[in-house]
Amino acid sequence: MYIDLIEKKDKFLVDELKKLGFNKVFHIAQGSITDVDDKLPFELKLYDGKDYNFIIQKGKADAITDLDKNGLLLNKGLCSKLKENRMFVIFKFSSLVKSTDFFRTYKNMLINGRLCNDYSVPALYVSFAADGGEIQSPAQLLAFAEEFGYNSNNYKKSVELLLKRK
Repeated sequence: MYIDLIEKKDKFLVDELKKLGFNKVFHIAQGSITDVDDKLPFELKLYDGKDYNFIIQKGKADAITDLDKNGLLLNKGLCSKLKENRMFVIFKFSSLVKSTDFFRTYKNMLINGRLCNDYSVPALYVSFAADGGEIQSPAQLLAFAEEFGYNSNNYKKSVELLLKRK
C-alpha cells in the first residue's frame, strides 16, 4: 500500500499520483490531514510550529512535521514519547528541494530519520507536492526514506498504522 500527502488539493494532482501507483492520497491543510477520496472527513491533528518538546511530551498532536525547517533534532527521550503517544513524524521531500540551506536540512533529516528508525517511531516520507512538477513516485519516496536511514519495513508499518487510525 502506497500513500502520499499533498499540499494542494487538486484533482489533476490526485489523478496523477493514482496513475503512479498510490493507493491513498491525503491533503494537509490548516493543521490537519484529510483523505481526499472519502466523503467523511478523516482528520489527524498536525503540528509544525516551534514548541515541539511540549507537543511531543503531552501528546497534543497526531503527527509532527517540518522538524528540519524549525531546527529540531530528536533524541532518545523524544523518540520514546513519540512512540508512547502514537505520534507520526512526517518528512516532506519538498522541504529538502525548497530548502535555502540544503546541507543543514539534509543533515537534520538524516539524524531525525535514523533516530525514528532506531526507536521504531512511525515516520512517513511524502512528496508534499503543490503541483505536477513536484510529484514523486512510490519508489522515489521509498528511496527517500531509505536515504535518510529509515528501514522499508518500518515505513510499511507506519503506512499501515496511519490507515488503521482512519
